[in-house]
Amino acid sequence: MNKDDLKKLGIEDEAVQKKIIVLHGKDIEKLKATNETAKVDAEAAKVEIDGLKVQVKEAGVTIDGFKNMDVESVKKSADEWKLKAEQAGIDAKEQIGKIRTDGEKQVSDLKFDHAVEGALLKAKAKNPKAVRALLKTENLKLNEDGTLLGLDEQLKGIVAENDYLFETDEDTPGFVKGTKTDGVLGDAVTNAAREAAGLPAEQE
Repeated sequence: MNKDDLKKLGIEDEAVQKKIIVLHGKDIEKLKATNETAKVDAEAAKVEIDGLKVQVKEAGVTIDGFKNMDVESVKKSADEWKLKAEQAGIDAKEQIGKIRTDGEKQVSDLKFDHAVEGALLKAKAKNPKAVRALLKTENLKLNEDGTLLGLDEQLKGIVAENDYLFETDEDTPGFVKGTKTDGVLGDAVTNAAREAAGLPAEQE
């Protein structure tokens, strides 16, 4: 993902673009690690399948050895080995399918996380992690174009109730200093409110 891709998504702010590109780079590294894990799992599955092939081959040898035995006994043993071989094939397919599904889910989760982070940066969230904690991510859906369905509605509500979590183009109004007596809320509460708004504690 480069600046041109971000501009196509409507992200013009250069600082936001840099943050998203850095996050995208981290996601790529995570994806590489995920792919390496999937490769290791696939190799393990291949080894297991090779072992199953050996078992099937041994089953063929065993069946050949039964040719001179009682027909019914040979048939019974052959059926048992056939069932074992079929079950081994089913187990191998299920394991490979699970590895593939887990890998696809991890990739999908990374794409979703990247889209959320990018959207929160675009919305000028001061602390994307804090804002994300207020989102109901289970109600969001990642579109093919990388946008998130349902995010705008949730952000409007969050901004309305927690506007201090977002940067604005307006100047932050200064606190009016009172007299030497404590205010109604007290210094501790006032300083906590200033800290939540990203302002330094009031000096004595």
